[in-house]
Amino acid sequence: MAGHAAKYIRHAAASAPHVDPRLKWTSKLLGATMWFVIMYRVKEDGPVMFGQKLPFENH
Repeated sequence: MAGHAAKYIRHAAASAPHVDPRLKWTSKLLGATMWFVIMYRVKEDGPVMFGQKLPFENH
């Protein structure tokens, strides 16, 4: 228990965890895909979602 006290520095910044580069890349890809789908749906269905157009006004 006494051996851990030497590694502890009270006011030091927390170290960043090591993340596998493949996992980081995959998470960025999935996040970008999610935002692409959200923006595409807003572009297609935005006026209906925000009440500017009724869903049956296709003419």
